[in-house]
Amino acid sequence: MARNDTLDIINAALFDKEKQDKLAPADRELLERIQTTYSFWLDKPTLTDANIRDYIMVNFGLSRSKAYEQISLLKMLLGSVPQASKEFYRYKANYILDQAHAAAIAGNDRKAKALTKIAEAIAYNNRTNEQEDIGLPFDEIVPKDQSFTTDPSVLGIVPQPGLHEKASRLLKKYQDDFELDGREYDQYEEDIS
Repeated sequence: MARNDTLDIINAALFDKEKQDKLAPADRELLERIQTTYSFWLDKPTLTDANIRDYIMVNFGLSRSKAYEQISLLKMLLGSVPQASKEFYRYKANYILDQAHAAAIAGNDRKAKALTKIAEAIAYNNRTNEQEDIGLPFDEIVPKDQSFTTDPSVLGIVPQPGLHEKASRLLKKYQDDFELDGREYDQYEEDIS
């Protein structure tokens, strides 16, 4: 089955139990691998593609190239976990704070302070404390006032007197010289053999 057909079939069956039951065995296995891998990735969003590749190779016995193909398919269907923006950075800041907490309990205050500063910087730089769904103030947008003119002095060009008359005279002069006639023509097609 072609890749695009598989993508369409898996996409249609992704959240529909009835369609999942009607899948071919190979497509059902693929769907289960995608769901399992995505769940694993959601639990650990800091994992790289190489980590996900290794997980797929170990748990599903796929080759390296097939594992990367599965990651590509997973990203097309469900998106990339690290690109989930604020939720990812909230998770990352909380993870670092957990490490800082563990360092503080272990008595390593210097490491705890450093990790806390890092977490604060991540949260601040990615604006994780702000609301995401802020609408744009479309009602406050005022269109610019536009007026059109044929006056060249607006652009700083000095108008030339009699320019329109000269253009009309030249148009009339050359229009009479080049009248198109309705002659027929023959069209030749080149024979390439």
